[in-house]
Amino acid sequence: MAQIALDQDYNFYIGTYSDLDVLAHQPYAPTTGKGIHIATISKDGNVSEAGTTPVLNPAVLIPHPDRSLLYGIVETIKSNGSVVQFNVGEDNTLTEVGTFEASGKSTCYLALSPERDIAIVINYWDAIIDVVEVDADGKLGEVVQSFKQLCRKDGEWRQVEYREDHWENRQVGPHAHCAHFWGNWVFIPDLGENAVFQYKYNKDEKRLVPDTYIKFEPGSGPRHMAMHPTLDICYVSNELFNTVCVAKLDASDPEISKERLIPIQYESTLETRDQVSYVSEIKLSPDARFLYVSNRGDNSLAIFKVLEDGKLERIDVVPTGGKFPRHFALTPCGKAVIVANQDSSNLTLFSRDLETGLITATGQTYELPAPNYIRFA
Repeated sequence: MAQIALDQDYNFYIGTYSDLDVLAHQPYAPTTGKGIHIATISKDGNVSEAGTTPVLNPAVLIPHPDRSLLYGIVETIKSNGSVVQFNVGEDNTLTEVGTFEASGKSTCYLALSPERDIAIVINYWDAIIDVVEVDADGKLGEVVQSFKQLCRKDGEWRQVEYREDHWENRQVGPHAHCAHFWGNWVFIPDLGENAVFQYKYNKDEKRLVPDTYIKFEPGSGPRHMAMHPTLDICYVSNELFNTVCVAKLDASDPEISKERLIPIQYESTLETRDQVSYVSEIKLSPDARFLYVSNRGDNSLAIFKVLEDGKLERIDVVPTGGKFPRHFALTPCGKAVIVANQDSSNLTLFSRDLETGLITATGQTYELPAPNYIRFA
């Protein structure tokens, strides 16, 4: 087994599902968590916990850029979701300072504007997009804009009513998944509409202006995006087809309306596509030379080399050592990967080669109930 050797100890947060019955999907974890777990990984790869902050189903954890605030996104379909805001203490303890009530259900993402004065809050279940004011301390305030994202006409779509309906009919209606600012635009992938919606961002009015939408392969289900830090390239994971789309980003002629995201390559995240599996997290390495995608069902991480032009070459598919890897994270130094295996209730650790991008299991496992998200502090 490989050994982990990090540059330093790192603190991180782990989201765990605390109520499986109020989710749009159906985790099969044997136990339920209590909220946000505060943990440390040592230089030699040992994980230890420092405490737990109770909160309902913290499905996504997003730190404010100045690291003084953490947004914990509450996922539920029984009521509208919310974003719980925590002050981060010197020892990484969390103190709740406010809760933003979203306009839709199954809240799943938050994106801050480059100016940090507004946040886009995404609600998956009903594809409600909230544009929210953010004060100087990072706290969410008034909703300045709220709308339902879809491109089908009335009579051509319907809202799923309960989660069994959702399991069997993932694409009868819209399901927004995340948001990304890029230049003068915002991109919002939608699994239900098989499209990435494109908006112009009006900084003065703090509003999204509908521009166009980019249709993806029918049935593919766009989920999450990763933006290349130096190339005009982005990567879109397709949950239902288990593929990654490489897309060029076009900032030319900003005054006219045209598609700014142009798909140029599709690559499978699986060795064989003849199985039930669903892509989840997508993430670039710290140096942006490699891309990683987790496969729920195949229970693996797909590893891609990023070529000079931004296109991808798949170089490995590695078992995660657990069931349903909903999320994973690379340590800030890039020398290790921690995988959150939702349905086997454990974290698995991998050593990572900085030059080849390949990962090797260490055999180290940390038991934790229904883990769904990992964020380094």
